[in-house]
Amino acid sequence: MDFLIKNGRVYDPETHQLIRKNMALVNGKIEYPGEGRDESGYRQVIDARDCLVTPGLIDYHTHYFFRGSENGVNGDAASFCMGITTAVDGGTAGVGGYELYRASVMAMSSVRILNCLLVASGGQSNDRYPENLDPRYFEEEKILDFFRRYGDNLVGLKTRLSRGILDEDMARSSLKRTVEIAEKAGTRVVVHVTDCPLPLDEVAEILRPGDVICHIYQNRGEHTCLDERGKVLPGLWEAREKGVLFDASNGRSNFDLEVARKAVEQGFVPDVISSDNNASSCFLQPLHSLPRILSKYLEFGMPLEQVLDCATWKPAQLIGRPELGTLAEGSPADVALFRLKKKDVEYSDINGNTMTGHQVLVPQMTFKGGQCVYCQADFG
Repeated sequence: MDFLIKNGRVYDPETHQLIRKNMALVNGKIEYPGEGRDESGYRQVIDARDCLVTPGLIDYHTHYFFRGSENGVNGDAASFCMGITTAVDGGTAGVGGYELYRASVMAMSSVRILNCLLVASGGQSNDRYPENLDPRYFEEEKILDFFRRYGDNLVGLKTRLSRGILDEDMARSSLKRTVEIAEKAGTRVVVHVTDCPLPLDEVAEILRPGDVICHIYQNRGEHTCLDERGKVLPGLWEAREKGVLFDASNGRSNFDLEVARKAVEQGFVPDVISSDNNASSCFLQPLHSLPRILSKYLEFGMPLEQVLDCATWKPAQLIGRPELGTLAEGSPADVALFRLKKKDVEYSDINGNTMTGHQVLVPQMTFKGGQCVYCQADFG
């Protein structure tokens, strides 16, 4: 089932350029047909005039353990209609539940699901009883064994630093122990910092190059990415120079419009923009969806190409699959079509801040491995 996508503005993350040209999806791979090729050989010819053609989006932080966790959403239902073809589960499962997740939900899903393994064995089953992140209970040998056996899927070791889970002293020791285990496993650490008991610059100092702080624009508790004058903490700039990465991961409770606006205005832009999609906010404000979140950063003043990189090229590097973040010839035909629609869009956050945006990325079609998995009802 081969397709020709004509007249679209094709985004090449490797060159950071939007170029109007035709693209073909043939046998699950991307091709660029020569001039004058007969269009009759394709199953369908798609006129992508007025559309952006991008790699399938990579949502670097989701919760897709559907019915295995209270926060889990149906990954296929939440992804393809939003242009997402690859998702990384942000630590729903630890070693106690990962194999069930892998053999059930992941095995039966069409969207590509990778995982950051939670360092706490019990995983995140619900919000009432959070995971136990006391480092005395970390099962290092099991974790290392899982990274050896399931290296095709595991792309990081996840931990959460929140006052409802850890006090200051235990947060410090828990994070250091997580970094030690990740070093032995040869993987990166991804750390949740909403309502963090530690200053975020101290967290960043403990982390290594390539480790990730997610929810960097949160505003719960006493520690945010800004100091009392509203300036980005100097230690976070230093961490960025060292190679620590920052994920804007929105979620319902993990994002503040004003913190994000002030940080981005100072040039402290995210390396990755993800959704933290979960059962409490899927398609609802203040999260809604990854394209709606990406649109918000256009309003903050980030260029379109930079915003697209944060959900294609950059997360593809983090998961060690650069071929999923490009539209180079021969790469997998994971492709999304968007219209950048001019209209007023209301944004809000859990702290009561609001903002009106004036443009929004609207998904039109999604292809996974060259197969059409979504098409907007009035498109095509």
